[in-house]
Amino acid sequence: MFLSRNAYDDLRNEWLKAHAECMALSGVNAQLNAHIEWMRVRLTQLEFERAQLLKKYMGIDIPTPTFDAPDDHPDPNQVIGFNDVGDTEADKLGITWAADGTLKYNEKQ
Repeated sequence: MFLSRNAYDDLRNEWLKAHAECMALSGVNAQLNAHIEWMRVRLTQLEFERAQLLKKYMGIDIPTPTFDAPDDHPDPNQVIGFNDVGDTEADKLGITWAADGTLKYNEKQ
């Protein structure tokens, strides 16, 4: 089945418009990510400064939150699992809980 030249040109023009919009949005997305990264760093700096000022002038020692960018995003297909081995088997394998709630795999001697 063949397309008319007019239909082909219409499809090609629509694709060119969509491609141009995609490239423009890609640039805007990179710019917004740079702004967010700058804001994260600046907010962390301000929190440290605030904590230092409170300690110096009021003698209050407060914990300082940090806003770190995640290293990578976990794969949801690997994170969710329903294969619990049980407490006794986990002890045999050396699997325990870390303080932050994640699994810690220790070598069982």
